[in-house]
Amino acid sequence: MFYKLKCITCSKEYREQDTATNCLDCGDPLDCLYDFEQVKKRLNVYNLKNSSLSALKYLALYPILDFDKIVSLEEGGTPLLHAKNIGKDLGLNQLYIKNEGANPTGVFKDRGTMVEVTKAKELGAEAICFASTGNMAASVAAYASIAGIPCYVLVPEGTPIGKLSQTLSYGARVIQVRGTYSDCAKLAEEMAEKYGFYLAGDYVFRGEGQKSQAYEIVEQLLWKAPDYVVCPVGCGTNFAAIWKGFVDFKKLGLIDKLPKLIAVQPTGCNVVVKAFNEKKMDFEVLEKPNTVCSAVSAGNPLDGKKILAALHESEGIGLELRDREALDAGQAMAREEGVFVEVSGALPIAGVKKLAEENFFNPDDVIVCVATGNGLKDPVSALKILPEPGTIEPNLDEVDNFLKYKLYEIKSAGIGGKEVVWEKIDSKEELKEILSQEFHANFEDKILGEIFKDCQEFSAKGKKLSKSDLQNIIEEALSEMSIKEKMLEVLDFDVTSSMYGAAHGSIKIRMNGKEKEAEAEGVGTVDALITALRKAINHGDEMEVRLKDYNVEINTGGVDATVKVAITMQDKNQNKVVVTATSPDVIVASINAFEKGYNILWNKNQ
Repeated sequence: MFYKLKCITCSKEYREQDTATNCLDCGDPLDCLYDFEQVKKRLNVYNLKNSSLSALKYLALYPILDFDKIVSLEEGGTPLLHAKNIGKDLGLNQLYIKNEGANPTGVFKDRGTMVEVTKAKELGAEAICFASTGNMAASVAAYASIAGIPCYVLVPEGTPIGKLSQTLSYGARVIQVRGTYSDCAKLAEEMAEKYGFYLAGDYVFRGEGQKSQAYEIVEQLLWKAPDYVVCPVGCGTNFAAIWKGFVDFKKLGLIDKLPKLIAVQPTGCNVVVKAFNEKKMDFEVLEKPNTVCSAVSAGNPLDGKKILAALHESEGIGLELRDREALDAGQAMAREEGVFVEVSGALPIAGVKKLAEENFFNPDDVIVCVATGNGLKDPVSALKILPEPGTIEPNLDEVDNFLKYKLYEIKSAGIGGKEVVWEKIDSKEELKEILSQEFHANFEDKILGEIFKDCQEFSAKGKKLSKSDLQNIIEEALSEMSIKEKMLEVLDFDVTSSMYGAAHGSIKIRMNGKEKEAEAEGVGTVDALITALRKAINHGDEMEVRLKDYNVEINTGGVDATVKVAITMQDKNQNKVVVTATSPDVIVASINAFEKGYNILWNKNQ
């Protein structure tokens, strides 16, 4: 046997038939140790240096015994992109992005899954079970499907739907758990023990596949190691695997130096970086991680000790960053380098930016950032700072407005987060100054008046205005520019509801200059008011506007959250419009959206 499994803490050795997860004595992770003299006999260096880039070309360096049982989707061979534009901004000439989102299921996990599912097949697994924050779920599900092995996936409730849709499509049996990743991992271990399933996850065989990232980086840099490798850290298996890959090549004499590693974690889940910076060799478990970087949201990282060891051995450093820094870095990668990554995959570029601003690097240092996953894995997170595009009517006048007011610039300048900025905006002059400073926008009095009116409505509800609130208000005011004439105006409403009875709503409107009132009941407050509103409108109205769809989005936490309502409306001529409205009050947002939609459709019919 050219390899053995050994506990990293107590050094006890195991057969893979007994455990391929953790030490049965102390519970710590296992490592796979090789007899490099035997490895050299298995390795054809000429073929290694002359064959095409692929994770499969490194088979001699994996603990695989039966090549006939290999389960592969042609993983690896991902591009190493020279990030010239971001590098120029930061004064770095040799900044690179290793784009792991180019793997078969869109994430670095595929490299480890190839080895792990192959080993499951070698060991005669009848089923696989494991915990995941989303990326591993899709990856293992894909490989298990082609291996013909059923797999059970435990994920924390609320895992990004993009990842779950992949996993379900591959035929995995997904169980959402009301708890953290650590809760899922513990339950998966219990399942494996009780039912005899193969326990997959961030364990020893996975790391052996993921170390191929380091091999490829060396090849792509013309058989030289970089000066620095920057990697996001969750469970830590990938980080430790990358370090091990460089060490392997050094032992084989294929490189003559090792890089320094930089571990990056979000502040809401910073357990390993915190321990390293406090000079500890173990970490404190974080029970409830809180970060938008879902792929690294592991408060009890299985390979935390391996990360700490790798950081010390490589003389590396640990960084923690705010979610906002990762989100902004993701936008920079997309706009300046054409690389769309999930938020966790942007942490390395955010870390490099922070260090570059502190003059940490030399201009010619070779720096490789590992972008761990494709942005389509979690597109919702990117939208936290990217509002929906505005909508115009199909005529050139509206294009003129788009260009005149530089709406494209407003959207990019308006990426401002959810932090509270203004208690209250007291005058149009103050508002004009804010719009100029924060959004690079200068509006004519009519539009400025509409924006100010909406700001006053927020304040009247007792809501402090955040920059994102103001962003939505601006967009809604601009979206109404196409309304030449307002046929409908809601003047006031009143609504009551109880736990068991129907809601009752009364509404007062101005329709074509005439005031009207109506009452109605509904299954809820919004339904009652919309029914009353349609009843008031339909006194002599011939448009027959119908509500086709209704969606509510709450973008912030707390009871004073801002609510965004999107509704789809259609008239009898099949004209359809999708409109949005924002308010601290879901009922106000709903009524405002309906009013806007009706007026747009009325103008279409003239």
